[in-house]
Amino acid sequence: MNKSLLRASTVCLALTVFTGIVTVSQSASAAQTCTANGKIHSMFGTVPEAQLNSSVCAEALADNKIRGKATVGWEFINDGQSDMTSKRFNSFKITTRLERREPGAAEATDVVVTSKTCDFTADINKQAVSAPSVFACLTPAVTLDGTKEWSGDATVVYDVAGDTKGSITWQLNGSPLMS
Repeated sequence: MNKSLLRASTVCLALTVFTGIVTVSQSASAAQTCTANGKIHSMFGTVPEAQLNSSVCAEALADNKIRGKATVGWEFINDGQSDMTSKRFNSFKITTRLERREPGAAEATDVVVTSKTCDFTADINKQAVSAPSVFACLTPAVTLDGTKEWSGDATVVYDVAGDTKGSITWQLNGSPLMS
């Protein structure tokens, strides 16, 4: 099997498993709409490739509140000769946004209601290779207005250690609308 096909298969499998983990971990009282995102990023030097997965959601809570939620998971793809102890990222941050719009309005009319930036740099750098991790970045909850449509959106900005390319921005696909 060629390396590109193996990577594509790994991405599909990881997204399927990741989405299942995110869906199963929700409480019975919460409703959410989510979109899965995934990519493989080649790391610098002998640090292995990173499989990055994210789910972006609008999550209705039981107390008539709603929040934006982005989960990010990663797993390092080890070829057996990789350096698994070096620092992987200089920075790895995700900004989660809860957005609203008038029913029937164009996407360009989304209004950011609340947002939060979470820094997962230390978590990723200390992660054991054999233990994939998933972390959530939640916006503050706001009162749900049933006359509006709601969505979650998120952006990941990361800087791979040692590659001298600087920060990379990954604009995630936002969640489907929730009314």
